[in-house]
Parts: sequence; C-alpha cells; structure tokens
Amino acid sequence: MISRPLLVAVLVLTTLSAAVDHEIRRGEEAPEAETGEMEVVLREGTNIAVDRSPDGATLALDLVGRIWVLPASGGRARPITDPFGDARQPQWSPDGERLVFQAYWAGDYDVWTVGPDGTGLEQLTRGPFDDREPTWSPDGARVAFSSDRSGSYDIWELTLASGRLRRLTDDPGNEYTPAYGPEGRRVAYAADGDRSGVWVERGGDDLQVSDAGGGDAYAPSWSPDGETLAFVRIDAGASSLLTVDAQGRSRSRAVTGEDQDVFPFRSAWTEDGRLLYTADGGIRSRPASGGAEDVVAFTAVVSLDRPTYRKRLRAFEEEGPRPVRGIVSPSHSPDGRTVAFVALGDLWSMPVGGTPRRLTDDAFVEVDPAWSPDGRSIVYGSDRDGDVQLYLRDLASGAERRLTTEGGSAPAWSPDGGAIAFAGGRGEDAGLRVLDVESGRVRTVRRDLNDPGRPTWSPDGRRIVVSALRRYSTRFREGVNQPLSVPVQPPLSEQEQAPDDLDGWEGPRRQDEGERWLDFPRHASFASRGTEGPVWSPDGGRMAYVASGVLWVAPVSAQGDPVGPPRRLNNEISSDPSWSGDGRSLLYLAGDGLRRVSVASGRIDEIAVPLSWSRRVVDDRYVLHAGRVFDGTSSQLRRDMDIVIDGNRIVRMRGHDDALHDRRVVDASDGVVIPGLLEMHMHGGLGSGESAGRQWLAFGVTTVRTPSADPYEMVEAREANAVDRRIQPRVFGTGNTIDGSRVYYAGAPALTSLGQIELAMDRAEALSFDLVKTYVRLSDQAQRRVVADAHAMGMPVTSHELYPGVAYGVDGVEHVKGTSRRGYSPKVSELNRSYQDVVGLLAASGMTLTPTVGIYGGYAVLASDDPAFFEDSRIDAFGLRSPPEPMGGEVLEIRRRMVEDMASLGRRVVAEGGTIVVGTDSPINPSGLSLIAEMQILVEYGGMEPLDVIRATTSISADAMGYGEDLGRVEAGYLADLVVLGDDPLADIRAVRDVRLVISDGRTYTMEELTARPGS
Repeated sequence: MISRPLLVAVLVLTTLSAAVDHEIRRGEEAPEAETGEMEVVLREGTNIAVDRSPDGATLALDLVGRIWVLPASGGRARPITDPFGDARQPQWSPDGERLVFQAYWAGDYDVWTVGPDGTGLEQLTRGPFDDREPTWSPDGARVAFSSDRSGSYDIWELTLASGRLRRLTDDPGNEYTPAYGPEGRRVAYAADGDRSGVWVERGGDDLQVSDAGGGDAYAPSWSPDGETLAFVRIDAGASSLLTVDAQGRSRSRAVTGEDQDVFPFRSAWTEDGRLLYTADGGIRSRPASGGAEDVVAFTAVVSLDRPTYRKRLRAFEEEGPRPVRGIVSPSHSPDGRTVAFVALGDLWSMPVGGTPRRLTDDAFVEVDPAWSPDGRSIVYGSDRDGDVQLYLRDLASGAERRLTTEGGSAPAWSPDGGAIAFAGGRGEDAGLRVLDVESGRVRTVRRDLNDPGRPTWSPDGRRIVVSALRRYSTRFREGVNQPLSVPVQPPLSEQEQAPDDLDGWEGPRRQDEGERWLDFPRHASFASRGTEGPVWSPDGGRMAYVASGVLWVAPVSAQGDPVGPPRRLNNEISSDPSWSGDGRSLLYLAGDGLRRVSVASGRIDEIAVPLSWSRRVVDDRYVLHAGRVFDGTSSQLRRDMDIVIDGNRIVRMRGHDDALHDRRVVDASDGVVIPGLLEMHMHGGLGSGESAGRQWLAFGVTTVRTPSADPYEMVEAREANAVDRRIQPRVFGTGNTIDGSRVYYAGAPALTSLGQIELAMDRAEALSFDLVKTYVRLSDQAQRRVVADAHAMGMPVTSHELYPGVAYGVDGVEHVKGTSRRGYSPKVSELNRSYQDVVGLLAASGMTLTPTVGIYGGYAVLASDDPAFFEDSRIDAFGLRSPPEPMGGEVLEIRRRMVEDMASLGRRVVAEGGTIVVGTDSPINPSGLSLIAEMQILVEYGGMEPLDVIRATTSISADAMGYGEDLGRVEAGYLADLVVLGDDPLADIRAVRDVRLVISDGRTYTMEELTARPGS
C-alpha cells in the first residue's frame, strides 16, 4: 500500500471558525450564517500561465482565475484583479504599462486590460461571443485574439485607436492562441482538425511550420529575432515544449523532458535565448536549445470566507398524508377539460377540478403521456416489457397496444392523428423518429441531435420542430438551444438534410423542403431541449415555449418563424406547456403544481391535483445476526453482533444474544455487515426504467444523490420511494443545473440575469431540493448569489468549480476534471496531475471532492488490469453494457499512469485532512457497477486506504449531506440501510463486489429478488 506523503504545501490558517454544519428539520428557520475566515498560501498552480515584462523585472501570472504580479526572480505574488473575473493568460504590452488578458466578468469571455498596479481596468471586446487568448502587437496599437464570432474559432485583430475589428483567418476549422511576429506583420497561431499544428499567417498566405504529430498544438511564441517559434504539443500522455524554424524549414525539436507536465500556454523568450514557461505546478526557465531548468518560486495568499449554516433536512418518518408534488409530464386534453400526468409511479387522468383516476397500477415506470387530436387515446411510454417503449391506450375501453420495439419517449401526435413523432431507435437509427399509427411503420427523420426537446408538428403535418443545440464552434461544446425545423418527408438532397450552417451562425436556410433553424434571436436559448417547448398552437399561428425560465408565446408564420414580438405569460420558472384544443389556454408546471393561463387575458389559475401520499414504513421487527460488522467509522470490525431492526430503524446493536432470537432472524453469521453505500454523483430519471432502482440495490447502493435532474422527476422518485411503489434506493437530488448564457446538456435553462436566478431558487424552495448545482457558464458573481440564497434556505451547493467558489462557501466540487468553460481544467492538467493549489484549497476549506476517476480512464484501465471484475452475474441479469475493450502494451502503460496521477489526488487530500466522497457520474458507466469500480480504482491506483474509501462511501458522504445522524453508520438510531458482504472490505476493497443481502429502509432483499423483474 502506498504510504501517505506529507504535502509539500504550507497552509496558513487564521481565525478559523469550526465549520461544523448544524441541521434543522423542515419548518424551522435557518439562522444567519456564521463566518469561517482563513488564508491559504499557494506555492504551486494547476494550469497557470506566465509572461515577463519588457524590462525583465516583473512577471505576470494567472493563478486561481486572478492576475498576479511578482518579481522576475520569484517571491510573493500580488493580485491585481478580483476573484470574480476568471482572468486568464496575461500578456504585457510592449511598453510595460498594461496587461491584456481574457476574463469572464460579463458572463462570456472578453478581452480586458489593466495596469500592473491593478488600476485602469478596461474592457476591449463585448458581445455574446467568447474572445480568448489575447496578445499585443509589437507597436502596442493592436490586439489579436481568438473568437467564435464567425461560427468557428478564428484569429481576429482589434485596432485600439479606432475599435476596428478584422478577421485574420477564416478556415472552417478552429484557429487559436495567436502571437505577433517581432516585426508585427506575421501572426503565428495553432489550429485543430485537418490543419492541426502551428501556422504563420502572412496576409492570406498561411504557412504550416509544424504539424501536431497526431496530438494537439498550442500557444506559439516568437524568438526575438523572428526566426524560431516555441509551442506546446500534447499527445499520448505527454506534454512538451518544442521549438521549430519559423519558415518551416526543419522539424520541431523538444526543449523539455518526456515526463515534464508542460501547461498549454505561451512561453516568453528572454534576450539570452531562454524560455520562461509553466510546468509541473510552477514557473520554469531553460535554454531554448535545451538544458537544465531553473525554478522561479512564488507564494500567493488567498482568503477564504466559509460561512457555516444549518442544513434543512428531510424527515424520514413523516406523519399524515402529504400533497403530491412530483407531477410529471402533464398534458392538456384537446377539449381542455382533462389532464393526463404521471405521479407516484403511475399514469393518471384527471378532470380539471375533479378527482384523479389511476390508469396504470404496477411497479413499472410510465412517462410522457400525449393526447390524440380526437381526445380518445393517449400514447405514453412504459418499461413493462423491458426498456421504455411507446403504448397506445384507448381511454373508453382501456385496451392497449405496443407501438415501438426500439425505444420511445417524448411522443407528439401529428395534427391529423395519423402519425406520432418521438425520440427513439438504436444504433444508426437512433434519433427523431416518426411512426405511422395505422401500419406501425417507423422511420428516422433526423439523427445526431444530442438530446433534442419534445417534438411539435407544423399545422400542415409536413414539418417537425424541436429545440436543438446550436453550437458556437466545434472547439467547445456549449451553445444555445434554438428551434430546428425538420422535414417529415425526405429532403430533396443530402445537402438539405444536413445543412452546412447547422453548427454555425450564417443565418437560416430558406428552402421549404430542407432542414433549417427558425428565425428566432440567435444568441438566446429557446426552451431547454427538455419538456419546455416549443409547442405549436392548434391553429398554427403561435408557438409557446419557455425561455429564461419563464413561459412565452410568439406569433409565427406558417413555416414557424416569428412574425412579431413574443409575449411573456408568467413570472415563474416553468415547464411542460401544452395547448388546449381551441388554443385559448396553456397548461404548464410551475413551482409545486399545475397552472393554466389564458393566452388572451393572461389570467393564471392553479389546477389542484388532489393526490396525497403517506410514507410506508415496514411493519416488522427482526434481528440481523452478523458475523462481523463495519460500523461506518471504526478501523476494526466488530464480531458476532446482533442488530435489532424495528421498522426502518436500527434500535439496538450488541454482542450476540440468543434471547434476541425469539423473533425473525436474518442470518448473516458468515458475512460482513456494512452500511449501505452512498453514490454521490449519478444521473437518470424515469427514462432509466424500473430496473434502475433494483440495479442500484443489487450493488449495495442504498442512497443516491443526483446533482442534476428533471425537478419533477426527482420529486416523483422521492415520493414513489416513500410509498414503496417501486424498489429503489433513497434519492437525494436537485433540479436542473443553474447555468449561464450558454448550455450543453438538455434540460438546463440558460439564465442570464440575477432575476431569473431568483426565480430558479424559488422553485428550489417550493420543491424542497436537497442541494443546488451551479454549472460552468454561470459567472462567479452569479454563483456567489446562488450560494447565499441556497444557504439561507438550508441547501448545500456543488459545482465543477474550485475557486472562487471555495472562497465564499460552495460546499462541494464535482470531478477532478469535469467540464470547464476554459477548455482546460484549473483542477487538473492534461496529464491528469493536480498541484498544491488544488490540494491546499480543498484540505483547508473542507469542501468535498467527488473524484469520478472512472469516467476519465479508470474504468477502462480496470477492465484491462482486472477482467475478473466483469465476471459478475448482475451484469447479465440487468443487461449491462460489455466492458471496454482491453488495452495492452504502451497504450495501457500510459493510461494507467494517467489514472494513477488523477486518482492520487484523493489520497493527498485525505492525508491533509480534506474530504473525499465517492460518486461516478453514472450511467456513463453502468450504475452500481461503476461505484464499486470507483472504490477499487481509488485504492489500487490512487493509493487510498480501503478504510478511507469505505468511510468516504458511507459515513463521510452521509455527514457531507447533513445526514450523519441517520445514514452511513451501523448504530442504534440509524436508518436500517445495510449490506451483507461475503468478506472484509477493509482487508481487500474487492470484497464490495460480493453482495449477499441488502436491507434498504428496513426491507430485506436477496440477490434473487433484486435481479428478478416484477411479476416474473
């Protein structure tokens, strides 16, 4: 086992208040937060950039998203920008009077300048685009930068005196990280795709001076004489600084060694032929010709303010009936008199103002009901035959027939009732599909839309419109959601089926028969590719949709383009709009219930849903006789114990006593009892099907936390769990992520103002979210507001971001790597190495980290190193995906080293007193299986002790959520969430594979029960 090394860093903590969370039960008021202030000294940085002043005396450094200056010889760094700008990649002006850099203060990346003393902050570029990686011309009159303002990343030039913008490159691929030649006429840059490498722009005659060698090239910089370029190449687990002749007359030559972790930013040349660059967490200098390196040591002090607050917790023994809030996919009948919806695990029909009637009554999942135009039938999804398929139900007779065989969800009827559009299919046929109701024939009309929204039909039935992701470039994945019009009949040509501008901004296509974006505002998200629209009105003259979180209606042409300004219909975060047949009203979900708005008058009525639920606690008292017990915290197992369970609680645990065996006894005398495992990062809603819950339990997971979900599906899962409607673990969760101007995942609203964020927080309170997750395009100032509001409500906040969130109280950070708006991670390098800034901030603050190493190569490496891991009957029982193809030789060696480097962060954080919790981002890798794989990865590749990993997956995760008095331990008073293993996981972490019995909320399940479908 790898021993725990002492951290190289020094952490200086001042006036550190005890950051102990207090809990309050629902109904109590959260008190004002107390302050926990501290300072952390940073001596290393992860993915930092540096530049040297023209006089050679001062360095500019970006560290934790701030610009700092320090003496060129090293020493104490001084910040010149605040913590909220995500300021990166500084470069000195030729006269040394200014620094130019990219920053995120405005909610997109823009080019900014500031004086080296921190005065005179000025924004040079504006707008909805991302402007990155700026550089000065030698005369200081111009700034070049990369930008996605033309549909791909190109090099642009700004003339400072006039404000004139000029595009220097216009290739369909991406060009980035520009650098002026010393004479100011040439611009070197890096490119990706077919042109991957380093290029020199010479007034339209571009020259490739080096290819990327099969990898990626970054950040060229010129020697003072203009004869040589230095650049960074990243490929196959190596990151190198190289030089190449600027005329392309020779091959590139490595400056750095094979194992140095060079960061992908510009190096600075000195007059004596040395290169100043960043690598291995610090500032380095070495001759451009190669040779020994010098280290420029620095320190930087950041202040953290970690206010404590009381978490508002859910009760596990609620008394009396409680109103149903998990109302999913409501749909208006054509006559406007009835609503169909999903709740408590079943499909319901309810007259408006009347009593709901249950249409299904089983343990299976139902989703997405949609009325036929004549109001006589409903199509909906169910997993009763395995995965989710579409079924047609005649409402008068109750007769049903299955419509699909290759999956189906989000159905929408054509106006004539003859066809249904839906999402489904497998393999090459997956995508937007159309089913002929009479014949049952199905065909795919559009593929590769990355989770489009629920479809809606044009009034003539010739076209389908969906909310789809419209990216700004292929360099980064984020974009905005826009309405895409897809012809139902095959287009006239292949070109029309896949228009060239689908990912660009060249304007909508006008061919009536081809696919095209509708002519809505280009830089605003239209719906969220979930259940937020658009929905075409029955008369074809309007579209309803959710944008910026609220409900709108816009007049449209027969082709769907807007012909007038949209009108806002409400002031609540909304979803699931559906028209009445006469087009006079819209039904939708908002807050904790149903609403109906009159489109003409704007009057909003609440639609009562008189359904309630009461928690079903098992009425049983029994003894679990355990051969050995891990109690969730102790380093030693307790032997021959009797655990008395009454209902859903452990009421006693003591040494074996025959007198206790006068009631039902569950014999685990040959096993090891541990607390039920907590999966702290998973996703998946009703579309995962009924089997998902049994699958989690079969791998010993009795509690899951989802940091992003459809909010109403999340609440439905909690309520269905409470009434024991289907077998599943305990669910903690939130709604959609709170994101900024651009989005990637379906369901995430693009919120661009504090007012919209306030509405999102209102829904979080109405639906009693367990946590809030902010996402990568949200500005730091907005995130700070979310944290303050969430904590005032007693809700923790998690995100992908470490700093500055760690400085104002964000509770957790997801993934060692994770999506980043920067295109690189400030938590881990391209070689999967994290440095002292990351370890120090995590350890000092107590912020939780969920590493998810499995999705960054760990799962695939484990499949190659330990194929026996996949010799598991549960894989076949649940039809899980085959393991990744095994690797070997040098490829496996490189991947293994990168997994070891990433996984080691958990050990280093724990060694310094920080908090690691375990999650996997499933179902990227199969749910449950991925968690026990992650546990093994953290031990065998990361060097964590099995005890630390088991604690992180039980008691520590429970404590982090605020439920340390209910979950994660085997003690009297705790919830009866237990797992019986065949052997001791403290001795060998692989013992968590061998699950013999699971107890969830006091109910016992054998492996046979969990792997058998209901009714089988």
